[in-house]
Amino acid sequence: MRLTALSEVLPGAPVTNRDMAERFGLHEKWLERMTGNRSRYFCDPAAPDGTPRTTGDLATAAGERALRAAGADPSSLDFIVLTTASPDELMPATVNTVADRLGVNDIPTFQLTSGCAGALTGLYTARALLAGGLRRGLVIGADTVVKLWPSERDIQQIRPAELANFALFGDGAGAAVVDADDDGPGFVVEHMLLRTTGKGRKPAQVVRWYGADGAPLVPAPDGSMVREPMSDEDYKAIEEHVPGLACTVLEELAAATKWRVGEVEHILPPQLNGAMTEKIRAHMGVTAEQAVSCVADTGNNGNALPFIQLNRAAQRIADGTGVGGRVLVTTIESSKWIVSGLALRHRPAGSADVV
Repeated sequence: MRLTALSEVLPGAPVTNRDMAERFGLHEKWLERMTGNRSRYFCDPAAPDGTPRTTGDLATAAGERALRAAGADPSSLDFIVLTTASPDELMPATVNTVADRLGVNDIPTFQLTSGCAGALTGLYTARALLAGGLRRGLVIGADTVVKLWPSERDIQQIRPAELANFALFGDGAGAAVVDADDDGPGFVVEHMLLRTTGKGRKPAQVVRWYGADGAPLVPAPDGSMVREPMSDEDYKAIEEHVPGLACTVLEELAAATKWRVGEVEHILPPQLNGAMTEKIRAHMGVTAEQAVSCVADTGNNGNALPFIQLNRAAQRIADGTGVGGRVLVTTIESSKWIVSGLALRHRPAGSADVV
């Protein structure tokens, strides 16, 4: 499988820690220390037409950009895969809304519910579809966090540490056009891995969906009754387990490709927040020059993040700031402890051989 083009979409202007502090009455420096993030992006439901306002809007824009970068017409697609944890509706599936907007019909579409491992889950699925005889596909990762935000009436009842959790996340999308033909420019897949390691383990990330009655009332620490939050994260479990799992993935990719980790030019570490990602990078033994990390500036936009990282690795290669074309991608999803990895080798335009 070859990734022939990549894209990223971030809506609106960056929302800084100062912006977040002013909205919630927090301290800017405390927020930066807690998260390590400097900014994030949010869709604006009141934005004018043509500006992304939903997961489907972001996914459509990312798909359009990737197709344009590949010089591919939507009619050339044999399938579309969308990975997301925040579809616009349960039905119709957001992927089918995206297909309609792209002008695509009469092909299979897939919507996969996932989190941090979603982009690689989508690519893993695409590789199987291409191996089954299809020739070209579009894989998109997109998320929006508007459904996770507390209502204005609940904000005063939420502890500062919980509010800091909301400051981790942001909206965004990314996409890749994938071809079965390995000849031509782009990123050739050398190895992929994807598996769950969560048997018997408690989830460290939970996102809930509710019916018509909405979230139930649950006891707050002060004994009052509040609406159950739509998401929970066990940061202690994440901090304890993610660095080691990321190292395991990196070692497996290196063993499969026979690449020395210290010589690989571009390594994409897991993205939770700026502070945690930096700790994971150091634990993995990856240098700052090797690392391709964006979460501190984009926020944690879930399924979009690996595509955005890959797009920025491609930009580094294209503009000469990153010498060499080997890429290792590691993602860990703490929801039920899913590990995934991807090894890519860049093939420049006009090159007869993979370099």
